[in-house]
Amino acid sequence: MTILKKLNDPRIKLSKSDRRLIEYFLKFGTQACSSSISEISDACNVSHATVTRFARKFEFETLKDFKIALAQDLGAQDSSNSLLTPSIDLKDSSEITAQKLLQLNVTMLTQSSHELDFTAVRNLVRYIISCKRVFFFGIGASGFIARDAARKFTRLGINTVNATDSHDMMMHASLVNKDDLCIFISTSGQTMEINKAARLAKEQGSKMAAITSDSNSALGRLCDTAVMHSVHESDLTSGYADSRLTVFFIIDLLFIEVIKVMGETALKNRKATADAIDSLTKSGI
Repeated sequence: MTILKKLNDPRIKLSKSDRRLIEYFLKFGTQACSSSISEISDACNVSHATVTRFARKFEFETLKDFKIALAQDLGAQDSSNSLLTPSIDLKDSSEITAQKLLQLNVTMLTQSSHELDFTAVRNLVRYIISCKRVFFFGIGASGFIARDAARKFTRLGINTVNATDSHDMMMHASLVNKDDLCIFISTSGQTMEINKAARLAKEQGSKMAAITSDSNSALGRLCDTAVMHSVHESDLTSGYADSRLTVFFIIDLLFIEVIKVMGETALKNRKATADAIDSLTKSGI
């Protein structure tokens, strides 16, 4: 049962104070989710303890957990992402950790989807289809994404290359030209190796694109277009799921959009590559 349904569940016994709190949260919605306990208690003329008991009545250990659940139900996107990101504690059970990770991933994907610049997405799709070669650059965790992206687009018949270490990146960047597209994947946009390769590729006249969380970063400023994604890295989740998952989401979106534009050609090429791989398992080879 969602928190909104719980707030209207007649089976839950509510005091007058509880009803005032419910009215407050339903009336002010996402704004209420950003309010402190003092602001809530003052607005509803109740004590801090009453607010805490109210959250526990709906099976939440803390007020923050209650606000996170309510914000999720309302589809809220707090600009700082502080309310929507659960804290994972060393003492959490596996079940609780799984729930918090799921919540984290859903929140970040939702936020990235809401904040996507679809003009940038369409521009990048056009570049991918029109350019003779597409290079994906990434290092470290972004390198895994670059390899996955190159593999995906190769299966559509697009001439795709991935560069995932500093030497490969500099070599490829030195040989690109105006007919090529270089896509640089970097969450921070400040990775030294990526930015050096980007500057070199730009000098060669390549079309430039970034997938990053900061369009105003050094990388973002070097590129012709940037597809932005949300990111939140803190405590035990740092470096784990959100930034990588949201970038995979953007790659998949680009992949599907390219298929939609290429139409039957993309589907034919995808089937041909799938059949070629399947043939490896057939007897007699």
